[in-house]
Amino acid sequence: MITILSEIENVPDIEDPLHKSIFEKAEPYLRTRHNVIHTVISYWYAMHLLSVEGGARSIVAPAILLHDVGWSTLSEERQLLAFGPVVKEPDLRRQHEIEGARLAGSILRRLQYPEDLTGKIELIIDGHDSRAEAIDIDDMIVKDSDKLFRFSRIGFGIYFKVFEREPASYLSWLSRVTEKWFFTATALRLAREQAAKREEDLVSKLYETAVWPFCRCENR
Repeated sequence: MITILSEIENVPDIEDPLHKSIFEKAEPYLRTRHNVIHTVISYWYAMHLLSVEGGARSIVAPAILLHDVGWSTLSEERQLLAFGPVVKEPDLRRQHEIEGARLAGSILRRLQYPEDLTGKIELIIDGHDSRAEAIDIDDMIVKDSDKLFRFSRIGFGIYFKVFEREPASYLSWLSRVTEKWFFTATALRLAREQAAKREEDLVSKLYETAVWPFCRCENR
């Protein structure tokens, strides 16, 4: 599964009925700045981390599927000020967490999700970017899965363009932040492995081609 996410454009659909239902409710809020494909790939990373590191699937899955719904409250122009190599407006990043927790809670309550789990999910989302320390293993997995997307072939190809960086420059930045970004040993290992694969992509001049193999994800 991780190889699929990292190397080709055909990302598996979410099959678990409950997770699919949550994602369908979240999807209208994710139609901005590639957040649909970001969420799906982050979800699959989270499922892998759960299988290795442990954690509560009933908390991690909804949290990762809903973690970025709050970006829908900001224009794409303002979003770009709130994340990436240079965060110019941290208050906007905070806004997407606060609004994301509110929207996530509303979605889960409409689905009659257990209230005790919903409260925990809201807490994780309200701090998934700005909170430096993780609350517990569930929070660690959500944080790690979110960031692993940037190391995948699809995520890397999207974000160096979004940040208007040369691929080599963006990879250099990712390599510098790798050691301090991740909480779990599994995520750190995956990030290192994927950084090495992105280096191979640079050598093969993949990102200089007119049509990338993952370009179909551009509008997801």
